[in-house]
Amino acid sequence: MNGKSKMRAWIGVAMVLIVLSAMCLVAAAQETADEWVKKGDDLMNSMASESLTEALNAYDKALQMDSQNESILLRKTVVLDIITIGTATEALGIVEKKLENNPQDALAWQARGVALNYLSIEQEATQSFEKAIEIYDQEIQKDPKNGTAWWYKAENLANLQRFEEALIAYEKVIELDHPRKVDALSTKGGILMQYGRLEESISALDKATELDPNHITSWFTKGQALKEMGRNAESEAATAKARELGYKG
Repeated sequence: MNGKSKMRAWIGVAMVLIVLSAMCLVAAAQETADEWVKKGDDLMNSMASESLTEALNAYDKALQMDSQNESILLRKTVVLDIITIGTATEALGIVEKKLENNPQDALAWQARGVALNYLSIEQEATQSFEKAIEIYDQEIQKDPKNGTAWWYKAENLANLQRFEEALIAYEKVIELDHPRKVDALSTKGGILMQYGRLEESISALDKATELDPNHITSWFTKGQALKEMGRNAESEAATAKARELGYKG
């Protein structure tokens, strides 16, 4: 669903449901699943925000009985899209009020950028992330050893996909032995993997898992990097470790 379609989701949902209802459903053992689908559709058509979670639950119940049904899967996707838009819109309103009171609140600018990204308002999102970086740069100028400012600068640079600059900022977090050091190593490993710098990636991820053996993201990313190198047995072991720790992807 593209940005414009998302913004029209509330208006167009009834039409979406009509189209979905026209799709073929598997007949065998379908009555109970169909009842859950109908319940979900009724909740969606009420257009009440509090009904969205109930509709999602209803579609989940239907999918438990018919997990491969594309019609139900598409219904669930529509609900999730609407919930995301609603949450992002609400968050944006809260952040805007915070910024009215304190225009130098870098975290609020970052949160504004994230919310605008969800709403596909990309130019304003970019401006928000850039404003956050500007404020963090001011903090770093005052105190170059401010690891927290380096961490958030790195995060905002990553949000802007300025990954080479982000790597430098994450490296500063690591050098300063900041409490987010493991997260910085993990993210560094992920970026290096995307650049095809696999040996460096695994080195960073090894350090992350040494410092925190329960860091799920590091284990999972390590599995991906090892797979890219053709080290399949090690990859499977790292991915299994991530799942053991709670990774659900």
